[in-house]
Amino acid sequence: MNKIRILFDSYHLYHLPQFDPLIDLLSVDNRFQLFHSTCSENKKVEIDLCLRILKSRPGDVIYSDNEIERAKKVKELNLDVFICGWSRYPIHHFVNAKTIVGMMYHGIGVKPSYWLDNSDRLNIRFVEGEYRVNQLREEGVKTKLALTGFTKLDPLFNNDNKKVNAIRDSLNLDSTKKTILFAPTFYPSSIEKFGIHFGELTKSFNVILKPHMWTFFLDNFSEYNLKPQRELVYKLAEKFEHIKLLEPQAYNIVPYYQISDLLLTEASSTIYEMIALKKPVVVNRFFKLKLSHKLFRYRLFKKRLSKEMSNDISNFCFEMYRPDEIRKTIRFALENNDKKIHTLKKYQKQMLYKLDGQCAARVRDEILNML
Repeated sequence: MNKIRILFDSYHLYHLPQFDPLIDLLSVDNRFQLFHSTCSENKKVEIDLCLRILKSRPGDVIYSDNEIERAKKVKELNLDVFICGWSRYPIHHFVNAKTIVGMMYHGIGVKPSYWLDNSDRLNIRFVEGEYRVNQLREEGVKTKLALTGFTKLDPLFNNDNKKVNAIRDSLNLDSTKKTILFAPTFYPSSIEKFGIHFGELTKSFNVILKPHMWTFFLDNFSEYNLKPQRELVYKLAEKFEHIKLLEPQAYNIVPYYQISDLLLTEASSTIYEMIALKKPVVVNRFFKLKLSHKLFRYRLFKKRLSKEMSNDISNFCFEMYRPDEIRKTIRFALENNDKKIHTLKKYQKQMLYKLDGQCAARVRDEILNML
């Protein structure tokens, strides 16, 4: 019997955490043969790191330093299944007519790109919750939708405590302090509003600082300069012992939810990932914006944020409007999270289907059914 040939296209390194639980599951299933690839047009530093990580995963890596040649190599595999983390590239160049193309979107988006990113070549989209199925349909998405849950979060419910404890030990955290996971997105971001003062403001906590990968890999996003953001995160880690900076090789944020007491972020998908554990989330409502978004705030919501979802966050998260409120807000959130639990559970149920560690198994079963 021929094996099912499946390729995971980690177009960007930050797509890989969503694939990892499925890769682990299929790597011990003799029915499957695994392949990996990544985009050759990314920055060299990202390509090199991504290839190094992919080569450590089960399966064969297919790569070329030219996208036309890469597509040709992948297409020649005559794949049964092609899995992508987004679909904003010419997927039809990579696959044959018989190939099933599935998308495991890389985040629980609060951005319009979540439903605008939907190639005609997709055969199936694996969706994290009922709310999102309804939203995608309302936005006119016709692709087959499979309600599987959010695969990336499976490790939270599979009790790999040994690995989590090893990560905790490697950070050398102060056991007498609460641990804050600060996951600023690349744009719109709050970290530059804090500046170097963030270190002084957070000395009574452990801080795990996990910037978006584009903070490290890009110099500019649209008209926005990301270099000051990158310089700032390195300065904070260098100057303050309690701030532990996670560089891009720590590509998967999931274990850090488990060792943290609270998440600090802006309107990002990490919010919905952290509430899987019913832990408090503080959302920063101050950002450094490019000029066009300062002058025309509505453009921010049109291009970068869903206004409705941004407003919903207020119901189950704690909000902060000024950088100097951080100590007070974090303490309040840690002490009062139980008052938000009922509302948080409601959103958790809407956004995250079956937090049972079996999302990857449901994805596998959907693939087998389609084949």
